[in-house]
Amino acid sequence: MRQPIDILANYLNLARAAKLRRQPLVCDRVLLLAGVIAAQIELEPIAGECRERILANNPGHLIRCWRTIGEALGEEDFQLLVNQLSTRYGPERVERMVEQLELTPQVDRGDFASDGEFAAALLDKDWDELIERFGSDSAD
Repeated sequence: MRQPIDILANYLNLARAAKLRRQPLVCDRVLLLAGVIAAQIELEPIAGECRERILANNPGHLIRCWRTIGEALGEEDFQLLVNQLSTRYGPERVERMVEQLELTPQVDRGDFASDGEFAAALLDKDWDELIERFGSDSAD
């Protein structure tokens, strides 16, 4: 079974590819699911960055209603959206898409001291800066 950080990495890699391919809707969808995973595994700074990127592209997105993705997780409207997107972009499908698109990992998990540092690198961000902007996490 894949580790949550590996699943998160697939979503972040697919979001990067969607952005490069100028597919903003796909990018927002997989970023939202990446943010959910990040919030669930207590990488709130990563979830915060995902939320911020979605809102930069789509200021009217439903996620604007909550300060964090973690807060949104308990809301029925948000869960309906997550369930819809999960049906279309489930972990297995995203993994296949990453493989089909031959997305070469930009970074390797083994090169980082923590999951947070690894996920931040996938977003081309510095982990410490994300912690400063979005608060600390309890996983690392």
